[in-house]
Amino acid sequence: MNLDQNIYSKESVKARMLQNATKVWGLKSPQSLDPFVKLLIDAFSTEVFKANNEIQTVNARILEKLAKLLTPSIYTHPIPAHSVAFTQPYESSEVLLEHTEFFFRKQMTSTIKSESDKQLNIPFTPVGNVRINKVHTSIMFVGNTCYSIDDRFNKIPIARFPGKPEDYRKITVGIDVSKYTNENFPKYLSIFCSNPAFEHLDFVYKLLPYISVTSNGNPLFVREGLSYLTENQPDGYEQMFREQSIRNKVIEDIKSIYRHKFIEVTGISNSLFSEPGKLPQNLEFLHGKEEIVKYMENKKFLWLTFEFPPQFSAEILDNFSFVLNAFPIYNRGWKKTEYSLDIMGNNIPLVTDEGEHFLYVDDVQDGDGRKYTEIPFTPADDLKKGLYTVRKGGMERFTSRNAVDMIANVLELTRDEIAAFSLLNRDNVKGVLSEMSDKMKSMVQKVNNAKRNIRQELNYVIMEPVEKTDHTYASFWVTHCTLANHMRPGTELSNQLKSQTIVLLAETLGGAEEQKGTDSIQAYKYALTTRDKIISLEDVKNYCRMVLKDEMRDVRVRRGTMVSNRPKEGFVRTVEVEIVPQNYSFYGRAYWENMSNILRNQIIAKAIDGIEYLVKITNEDVEFQDM
Repeated sequence: MNLDQNIYSKESVKARMLQNATKVWGLKSPQSLDPFVKLLIDAFSTEVFKANNEIQTVNARILEKLAKLLTPSIYTHPIPAHSVAFTQPYESSEVLLEHTEFFFRKQMTSTIKSESDKQLNIPFTPVGNVRINKVHTSIMFVGNTCYSIDDRFNKIPIARFPGKPEDYRKITVGIDVSKYTNENFPKYLSIFCSNPAFEHLDFVYKLLPYISVTSNGNPLFVREGLSYLTENQPDGYEQMFREQSIRNKVIEDIKSIYRHKFIEVTGISNSLFSEPGKLPQNLEFLHGKEEIVKYMENKKFLWLTFEFPPQFSAEILDNFSFVLNAFPIYNRGWKKTEYSLDIMGNNIPLVTDEGEHFLYVDDVQDGDGRKYTEIPFTPADDLKKGLYTVRKGGMERFTSRNAVDMIANVLELTRDEIAAFSLLNRDNVKGVLSEMSDKMKSMVQKVNNAKRNIRQELNYVIMEPVEKTDHTYASFWVTHCTLANHMRPGTELSNQLKSQTIVLLAETLGGAEEQKGTDSIQAYKYALTTRDKIISLEDVKNYCRMVLKDEMRDVRVRRGTMVSNRPKEGFVRTVEVEIVPQNYSFYGRAYWENMSNILRNQIIAKAIDGIEYLVKITNEDVEFQDM
């Protein structure tokens, strides 16, 4: 039964108690009651009001905990921000490891007068181990223009020429291989294709695997995606559960977002390199152009000619950029904590700093170097020592309040009861009382600072040691969620150990904090009704609501048909998703177009085959005009 919350307000409770007291004692008006009775009723109504608030809080927490237990962790976990970056290696060929951290120093303006501004180091790492080579795109011929490409991949026109009619759907790219000194060239090159001006068009990235690539007339092969160097995978059921882990799910989601923007050209060898300063066969008629010849002096090139499908116009091709040594990155930083089990029992707290959120555990070891593994999905009878599990909050004994609240409560009690010390001999305790008062002031200040700095409920590793050990080491990854969003393309991130930098090619986005309250209930509803597979139109709506949360005003989903963009395909079935945000103009057109692409890719990854999804975010903001 739904009861109006107003009946539990302090004034309503007090009014009902006064009315009942008037009836019981046979008085005509509540004003006739004794002032002392009114005082008691006022105190009782306050306590009833407090009790009702606590009941409501407990109900909300029970519902939230149930939803959290029943919802797959990936939907309620903090989500790191992500982007694409590129770098240049020192050697001819290197492997950039997935745990290599690159930092951006962000200034945090203080809102408190007595505190100075803070600087946060926001770390990013690649989503996997990637191979990078000392080559880069240096020159590009598209339409009737020749562009030189600088270190930051800015296109600078250096010459114009009369283009051939048969080349209107072709782009020729010169890859500078002069600094590559290894004996054998890699068999494939990964290329990031960027076209921010036209990425809202559905086919721009979808048809990239259908382009044909040649090098001086020699045909090469094209495939979609970016290859990562894989590590040894565990066998059997361990690999199955590893695939469902938060770590793997986060990485796979980010890979799927950027997969369609990468292509790999295979079949390359050293024999395809041109002589210094020599143009490819299809552009030999430009050999007399002084600007082009001067730019190409003493440089060896690998020439790649891309022929695009008919849907690509001259304007679209002119806005393409091709970047080598690019890879997706995401916001995570590595931390390590050391604890003594004698003091803390078997619990190791994983402490995060301001702005940081726990992502997942990396490694747990004891003082003898023994590695511990997370509790596997096996019957409880088969469990052995040398295992650990991760729990969040609620680890304090007797109460679920955290240590900060507990100390604050003790200080409050001490302050209230300090008058009792006056019964003792004043001369004997005067010094002790003043000392206690000073210590309490210092403690209050520390508690207030701690309250301000603690941003997240603590996570703990609970472990079962193999033998008695003094020290344990736990390493884990943290993320900054929303703080790492909206970093602009061209931003430099540096490595603190090596003087190596990476440069962002796209804006960082996607960072989100842990879902709580109604958001976690929405995530539970999606997980319960869909099992992470999108089949019905209602599943699409639930997924959009879960991802966009309060930013979405309305979502409309309908079925339809369209002519396929792919070669040799006719009509295909479609599901058209139209989303109306609460405030379109606050983020702007570019943000929502990017968000619609990400949503579409994620829906396709979870949907059944054979259906084309079209996601459109429309601007229906009401503009107030003078009537």
